[in-house]
Amino acid sequence: METIHAPITVGVTELREAPARILKRAEEEDQAVAILSHNKPAGYIVSPRMMEAMLDAIADRIAESRAESRLATLAQARRVSLDEL
Repeated sequence: METIHAPITVGVTELREAPARILKRAEEEDQAVAILSHNKPAGYIVSPRMMEAMLDAIADRIAESRAESRLATLAQARRVSLDEL
């Protein structure tokens, strides 16, 4: 069985019948809503605030990874003055 990564679940039929209500619930509760098809996750709905937070977390991880890889090459760096730039 697949893991459902949301505290709220709705079926595809319920989403089809009342999409605005599902979107409003996701935003009001600031929770992800799992859309189930045959009791398996088919997709997720998240609030704009949650989406922004997820994108920020991804960007932070990318920046951290780049910083770590650049720190590994710090010993190869050389000092330059502003005039040399």
